[in-house]
Amino acid sequence: MAGVHEDFGEKIGGAKKDLWKDRGLYADDLEAMNEREAEKFVKKDNVWKKPDYAAMLEEGIPLGVVYFIKKARDGLNASPQYYRTDDTPEKRTARQKEYIKTVRELQTVLSDVRTVEDAMRAYDRFFVDNGYLEKVQGWGSGIHYRATKKGQDNPVITNKLSNTMLIRSAEYFERNFTQKAKKEQFCVSKEQKIPKGYAIHFNDGKHTYSKNEDWKPGTYYVTKGYSILRTNFETKEAALKWVQELAKGRNKNGKIRFVPPQLAHVKRTGPDYRNGVEITGQHYLDTFGFRGGEFGNWMNQNDRQTSLNMGFEALKDLASALKISDRDIAYQGTLAIAFGARGSGNAAAHYEPLRTVINLTKMHGAGSLAHEWWHGLDDYLGTKMGAKGMLSEQPRLYAPFQKLIDTMKYKPETPEQAAKRTEAQTERTRKNAASWLDSSVLASLKRYGNEEQMETYAVLREAFLSGEPGSVGQISAFKKNVTGRVIPKSERERLEIFERMLSGCRRRKLRRLDGRKLIFTVIRYAWEKNVKKTAVIGTAMWK
Repeated sequence: MAGVHEDFGEKIGGAKKDLWKDRGLYADDLEAMNEREAEKFVKKDNVWKKPDYAAMLEEGIPLGVVYFIKKARDGLNASPQYYRTDDTPEKRTARQKEYIKTVRELQTVLSDVRTVEDAMRAYDRFFVDNGYLEKVQGWGSGIHYRATKKGQDNPVITNKLSNTMLIRSAEYFERNFTQKAKKEQFCVSKEQKIPKGYAIHFNDGKHTYSKNEDWKPGTYYVTKGYSILRTNFETKEAALKWVQELAKGRNKNGKIRFVPPQLAHVKRTGPDYRNGVEITGQHYLDTFGFRGGEFGNWMNQNDRQTSLNMGFEALKDLASALKISDRDIAYQGTLAIAFGARGSGNAAAHYEPLRTVINLTKMHGAGSLAHEWWHGLDDYLGTKMGAKGMLSEQPRLYAPFQKLIDTMKYKPETPEQAAKRTEAQTERTRKNAASWLDSSVLASLKRYGNEEQMETYAVLREAFLSGEPGSVGQISAFKKNVTGRVIPKSERERLEIFERMLSGCRRRKLRRLDGRKLIFTVIRYAWEKNVKKTAVIGTAMWK
């Protein structure tokens, strides 16, 4: 073995072992961040960790007060807001520090709120005591608040935050916080929560939506809107379990996550690039020009050696497959690599654009290198082309990349597909047109017309649905003859639009259309974004 393996090359920084922990961000933490990291990490949830509202209730803090704390925190912008004049890195950093300071000020005030009276005093403690508002004596209207220059210049101080925290009376608090918290099932456990849109009621035998001989008094029933879904539950728990299962079944629309197969027994069959040599970090620096490399603290020396050897061979294979030089692998020396140093959860591997580093996890890194390398290339090209992020998110900036995206997403439509699509569109138009026509004339025709006249209407209706020009006028005249009234102008105009659409469908000849059709609609991967799509397809093309 080639000795002890430690981090090599330039210090990458930003790894989990180097980041701030559960205490939350302070302004001083920005000194250790680059611009992209600050843009990503200066968020409300990173400054003021989301409180444990359920624990507050267990401490005895009233429901409405806990809900007030939540709504006040929600009133803060999720991230710093910038004015148009914040056009330099220094000004944006200053705005980020201001954001952190203001969030911390509100956190300090709300941490002391334990009663309704505390909540009512919180407005002055935050806005007035910190100099964002001042109290002004009005002309006969009592005291009111006026924004100071400090408050006007701070984008964290918003009307939303002010309106949320201003409590006019105890009754106002009860109505807008305590009662709303109950209605929204605030802090109700997932197991006890009634799905949104549904309700559970008790049938006392006196007040029900409708009479039903089978409906037993003293039972529970489930509604959605004005519809009764099911009755006669012996207990509220039984009704809750039923409606939860119902909602769960209706909401099943999950996506299958793309995870490369785990390579439990990796056996190399390609060229022997190492010639029996144990690879070190220096090989990565010299051969590929990596900026630096890291190892996770929990990787022992055997793990590190195996990762170095396999990663080296994989990168050589990748360069060969792409027909590029080994030195091009690291994007002109801007890329870093990490082995088990920056992963979390069950991620197989990931690319970090903030630090331009590929991380291969200890347990699930195998088979992921090319995929993550593509993400890095996507980011590198985005930087070169002036995109704010991956080039695949703004492919229009580079025509060849846009062509690549189009090639992967679309394919020419065949005559058979065109015919099927046209037929479906026509049928859909006919169905909508028929529904609109019947709603406009059918009820009055049934009321005043006889059987023979209804047969005449059926003929006129079919002519309309076939796109025959002038059919709407004929039906309107027929309606007047039967009922004494024509079709109202607004409805007639809508029907004439359908008439033109149906006429166009009738004249349309089957031909190969220029339109393009998505080819990924039947593939159940979470590939809504070009970033994931290009990496998956790009990797497949290299195999």
